[in-house]
Amino acid sequence: MEPGVNNAQNGWRGIAGAVAASVALATAAVWGASLGPPLAAGVAVLALSAVLGLAVVVRRNRRRPQHPVSELRRELDQTKRDYGQLFSAVPCFICVLNRDHHVIEANALYSETFDVSERRLCYEICKQRSAECANCLVDLTFEDGQIHSSEETLITREGHRINVVVHTRPVFDESNRIASVMEVFTDVTEVKRLQRQLALTGRAVAGMAHRVKNILMGLEGGIFIVNDALESNDRPSIDQGWEMVERNVGLVTGIVKDLLYCSKDREPSFEADVCPQDIVSEVRDLYAARMSDDNVEIRTELSEPPHRGTFDPDAIHNLLCNLVANAIDACRFDPCPDKPGHTVVIRCFADGGGATVFEVEDDGAGIPEDLSHRVFQEFFSSKGSEGTGIGLLVVQKVAEEHGGRVTFESRPGHGTVFTVTIPNAHLETVDGFSIADRSEAQVS
Repeated sequence: MEPGVNNAQNGWRGIAGAVAASVALATAAVWGASLGPPLAAGVAVLALSAVLGLAVVVRRNRRRPQHPVSELRRELDQTKRDYGQLFSAVPCFICVLNRDHHVIEANALYSETFDVSERRLCYEICKQRSAECANCLVDLTFEDGQIHSSEETLITREGHRINVVVHTRPVFDESNRIASVMEVFTDVTEVKRLQRQLALTGRAVAGMAHRVKNILMGLEGGIFIVNDALESNDRPSIDQGWEMVERNVGLVTGIVKDLLYCSKDREPSFEADVCPQDIVSEVRDLYAARMSDDNVEIRTELSEPPHRGTFDPDAIHNLLCNLVANAIDACRFDPCPDKPGHTVVIRCFADGGGATVFEVEDDGAGIPEDLSHRVFQEFFSSKGSEGTGIGLLVVQKVAEEHGGRVTFESRPGHGTVFTVTIPNAHLETVDGFSIADRSEAQVS
């Protein structure tokens, strides 16, 4: 081929390449406008990459007829779709903000989790605040163009709180100025929960170790009294020392059982035709004899007639034992000198909705107001080194296994009432009538 023809062909190829590049960048501008300023720069870069790639294809396939403009438009369409899918599919909360803190772009997860209404501000959407956050990372990124991060708490549209790690990144326009800021939130709620659980477990283990140490000292004291009394054949001292040994062994046994109960997953052993009033009576008899010398009366208030249902009897027995033991301790540690004695009342009745209700009430020291919010949040105990707080975890776990819940009311200096409500659609009275039928009969 003549050199002149070669030069002409090369010239036409250069012109065609320039035209293709111009059309590509123009198309990128159109798509960028439709996607918004934050994505325009990215689309332009992808368009330029597509042009370069197309030039290589044209050079390598000179004999095959090509349509670079149509091909480039198709590639840009595909790139736009891929980029949009990637933006929406990222498993993080992503939003893009302008300088006024308005959300101008958001991925699918952010829009589904938070109430993204038109013209709403970021701190209204994900934090339900009426004023801008102190030390706002978005403002910092607008000021210095740097990446900033922190741990924050967000509130979903349903009102749930989630812990996140947030990163802010600047988004530049074609003039290399910061046009907006992208916030990326990574949900670390489960990680924080596990960290908190590990920390609480460590505290519980330390508390239990201290408690067991005190019990062992009691055991040593009881053994010393028994050994000394055996040498002198002092029967009363032998009985006294042996009682100390039995009591402290029982305390260690209770701690170990509760710890094992909370530390492993277990399937409840539900049984039909269980009378919860019978379990309450067993627990009363178990503790009444023990507390006769401590001036603490234990009595029951049971609904008549007794009813039956499906329960895990051993778990319910464990639940009541922990509540009664806590109530007894609240009486024993009551600092009020004006009370001649204390009373613990165990109640059991079926409400009209087919649920069994257990109540354990004491007139002891009560729970201080500044500690009441911690009762179900950690290994709570108001007895200092005398308690581990694991008993309430057992109570809560048993209630949850039965589909129920635990609540309490307390007045410092007057006492506390713990209430366990367990739903059961198959409760029957001993005379064969269902609880619901009996309630309807009473209403009629």
